[in-house]
Amino acid sequence: MACDFLLQVKGVQKYRDQEPDTIELTTEASLTGEDGVLYLRYAESELTGLRGTDTIFELHRNKVVLRRVGAVTSEMIFIPGQVHQSLYNSEEGALLITVHTTAVEDEMSLAGGSLHVSYDITIEGLGMGKIDYWLEVRPKARP
Repeated sequence: MACDFLLQVKGVQKYRDQEPDTIELTTEASLTGEDGVLYLRYAESELTGLRGTDTIFELHRNKVVLRRVGAVTSEMIFIPGQVHQSLYNSEEGALLITVHTTAVEDEMSLAGGSLHVSYDITIEGLGMGKIDYWLEVRPKARP
């Protein structure tokens, strides 16, 4: 995987009865396209707690698919106004995750760009809160 891009991720998790938790990271990523779908891929790190996992965003015209493979496996589908369920598999076991997408703003092309996904999350039937992710992708500077 050629990592020709820099990816900045900001995630804000607002769980019930807790202060918002913000995660920000910058990492190398690859950005490719095939049949009208963009694929943004990066390796998770200790910072996210998902070391040994690759994250792939599939950017379709009207939906975003977030897939994780490796130490953690999951697939979440984001279509504004829709609800999707999936299993989140980790070493500790599997959890049923339900996402209700409230917004997707996709300004991504093969040259880079931005993506914002906002959703309400339910884990094992318990409404947990709201999550927002902002991604900024730009080509790495050439030496």
